Amino acid sequence: MKSKLKNYVKDNYPILILLFVLLIIHILALKSLGVNYNINSDDIGYINSGLRLIERGTITMHGVISAQIMPGMTFFIALISLIFGKGLLFMGALKVLWMIMGLLTVYTVYRSIRLYTNKWISIIPCLFFLSLDYVWMNNLILTETPFILIFALLVYHTLKIAKEPNKKDYILIVIYYIIGVFIRPNIAIYPIFLFLYLLIKKYDFKLLMRQCLIAGGVLIVVLIPWIYRNYKLFDKFFIFTYGVGNPLLLGTYQGYGYPSDSELDYNTNVYDVFDEKMAYYLDNYDPDDYMSRYYVSVKDEMLAKYRMREWWKKDKWSMIKSYLYHKPKSMLVSPFYWYTVFNVSQRTLLIFRIVEFILFLICSCLFFLEKVKFKEWLFLMFTYGSQLAVYAYTFAFSRYAISLYFIRYIVIGIGLGILFNKIKGRSKNESINDNSSIQRRRKHS
Repeated sequence: MKSKLKNYVKDNYPILILLFVLLIIHILALKSLGVNYNINSDDIGYINSGLRLIERGTITMHGVISAQIMPGMTFFIALISLIFGKGLLFMGALKVLWMIMGLLTVYTVYRSIRLYTNKWISIIPCLFFLSLDYVWMNNLILTETPFILIFALLVYHTLKIAKEPNKKDYILIVIYYIIGVFIRPNIAIYPIFLFLYLLIKKYDFKLLMRQCLIAGGVLIVVLIPWIYRNYKLFDKFFIFTYGVGNPLLLGTYQGYGYPSDSELDYNTNVYDVFDEKMAYYLDNYDPDDYMSRYYVSVKDEMLAKYRMREWWKKDKWSMIKSYLYHKPKSMLVSPFYWYTVFNVSQRTLLIFRIVEFILFLICSCLFFLEKVKFKEWLFLMFTYGSQLAVYAYTFAFSRYAISLYFIRYIVIGIGLGILFNKIKGRSKNESINDNSSIQRRRKHS
């Protein structure tokens, strides 16, 4: 046991040092911000949702019964409350757990890169987790911290199973995917790219189809209670949430060339087409009534789709460019950092992020030097791009962007590993050639 631990430390001590440094930074940030620190936004909504599940046995958000969010955070926070109560100890436990999840994400990214290169190369991209927007984010009880961890674990076990198919990684992929869906449903499209990646990696097709069917069956069984609950409450069938309305509407005001409110006829095209039930709840709006809140979201979605139709009619090019270029571009380097930690400005973090993005682009080019790993690049880029596209379709936001940066770190790590192998291989060949030359000279002399 001691020998195994000693070997593990010897083989991984760079990441262990980094994790220790990050732990100290997180502890200092927690001390500086305080255990009860919050931004009085969704973070308080999630905490109250967990507490009300215990009190009332219902899943709520912002005080009312809701399907605006998936219930994963609600159940998790409720479980923590059952153990630690509802006071300062409860909040402290949440903050510590979020801190641990943040550190585990760093380690998971490191392990993903270690599948392809040595410990010294693998540690380099992980240094970007020193950016204080991660530290600040891990002090907020939002979905980002657990979601990034689950997403990183999914990617790690996907890369691992592609190298060597095995039952353990398959089971973990299914578990993490289901947890991910119950935290943030945009992860739902992930299996498409997992499937395609395993196909191009020559994964056994019959085994892959069998595993997909089993995983799909498990997912349906797990989702049925949630779907049934939503249908019973809202008389509508939706698999995940109804929360897309407001982000979708906000997203129609991003980019350029979108129609102004003054040039649109909302009354004729939106308000006058409400059905009787919807009109009643909106005319008699009660913020404490869950159906009123639901129909506000439906209204926002109708407004968004009307705006999108009119935008398309008015200026197709500006809409295409906004959704495929401007909105994704805004999420490439933006830090999620609304409050300074240790007096470090957002501008400093922006420079940090720009350096990382440039390195990511350079390392992406390095995959062409070793085309054996090009399939990994395709998988990582399509996974990253698909999530960017999902967010760009609704509302491009730094809070969403930060949940995807870790994929770029893996690309950087594998790319640097490719460069290292090329340099090492060239040095080795030069050494062999030099030795051969010396031997030839001795022979002739």
